[in-house]
Order: sequence, then C-alpha cells, then structure tokens
Amino acid sequence: YTVDTVAFLRRRCSGARFVWIMGADNLAQFHHWKDWRRIASEIPIAVIDRPPQSFRALAGPAAQALARYRLPEQDAASLTQRPAPAWVFLRGLKNSLSSTGLRRPDGSWKT
Repeated sequence: YTVDTVAFLRRRCSGARFVWIMGADNLAQFHHWKDWRRIASEIPIAVIDRPPQSFRALAGPAAQALARYRLPEQDAASLTQRPAPAWVFLRGLKNSLSSTGLRRPDGSWKT
C-alpha cells in the first residue's frame, strides 16, 4: 500500500524531502486508498492533470477534504519545502498517453 511505502521511505531516507506524484485520475478515487488522510498528512502531493478527470478529481471527496491545503500552481516548486499536508494541481502540458503506453517496450512512445 502507498501508506506503507511512504512510511518506509520516510524511515529509510529521513533527511530526504519527498513529494508524492499522482495523476488526477488517482486523486478522484484517493479517498478509497488505505489511510489516505495519513498519506496526505505525511507527504506533500503533486497532482498532474489527466483530462478528462480534472473536474471529477477536484470535486471529489479527497480534494474537498484537503482544499485548504492546496497551493497555487505557481508555488509548485516550493512543495518540497512545505510541511504536509500540502498539495498542488499541475495543469501544465497535456499528454493523453497512459503510463502503460509510456512503458511500451517497442519505444514508440519516444516519437
């Protein structure tokens, strides 16, 4: 589980400053993750826009519960210096390719 991975990384690399990166599709269902509130309270989160999930993600239970901790996109670079809970929604450049598509062994994703 993610909560266990975060706990392990924080123990193993106590001086490191991590940011959890997830797509908007995951934010939309983050409230179903094991101990999602603990994850948010232990590590800053960067959410990458994944159209057409944006509205659903930002209107979802997790985003609403964490709304007061959301930073403006222009403050994303400071996320590693912010204590959790802190999160940012990054709209940036769009690519509709899935992570599975990015990992295709034929390398066609490189073009």
